[in-house]
Amino acid sequence: MKYNLNTNKNIKFFYFICLSILSISINQYYGYIGVFPIDSFLFFDSGYRTLNGFFPFKDYWTPTGPLLDIIQAFFFKIFGISWFSYVLHASIFNFLIVVATFNTLIKFNLNTHYCFFYALLTSITAYPISGTPFIDHHSSILSLLALFSFILSLKTKSNFYWFLTPILLGLAFLSKQTPAGYIGLIIAFFSLIYFIHNFNMKKILFFLTGSVSIITCFILFLLINKIPFLSFYEQYILF
Repeated sequence: MKYNLNTNKNIKFFYFICLSILSISINQYYGYIGVFPIDSFLFFDSGYRTLNGFFPFKDYWTPTGPLLDIIQAFFFKIFGISWFSYVLHASIFNFLIVVATFNTLIKFNLNTHYCFFYALLTSITAYPISGTPFIDHHSSILSLLALFSFILSLKTKSNFYWFLTPILLGLAFLSKQTPAGYIGLIIAFFSLIYFIHNFNMKKILFFLTGSVSIITCFILFLLINKIPFLSFYEQYILF
């Protein structure tokens, strides 16, 4: 039995390494095949602006989520201003959803080989469709991660997932309002039903702590960079 358990752990680790390499390399490959003049370069420009101290809502109008601009500026800062670092941004998010899919399926004790196969399909169909950073993909992936986290909070009884879920939802919303808003309503609805039948103050506090944390971080971002909340509200909510 010990041998079998160790063997299974080795297989899972091997699959994890394979998925990590494949999820990044597949998107890097497709990110270099052609461009759409507007869509492909959209966040290259805004990421470069943010890198140079021009922030969304304050220095330029943006009805799209500010998260991509900030993350792309970070990638430009670390890896240099190049097409490689631009596509790598999308590839990392492809990696995140692939690994999260594999991990979530494993938590349900499904066949390890099938988990690898489904995660492999995810690596092909998730971000490579675009190849470059895009709001719909970021919001969809972060929303799925939030949904995975919520499911695992029910499956594993881990308080960490209750804390992580609202943070992922907040990041998804700051990427694009949809589908994050819809996923957030779904999670809120089922969370309410869960807590009605399984009241647990500790879990509720973890959920509220995660919510307060992401809201606080966003407010600090606005204050530090002197971005008027009204500008954010007009451009991102009303518009």
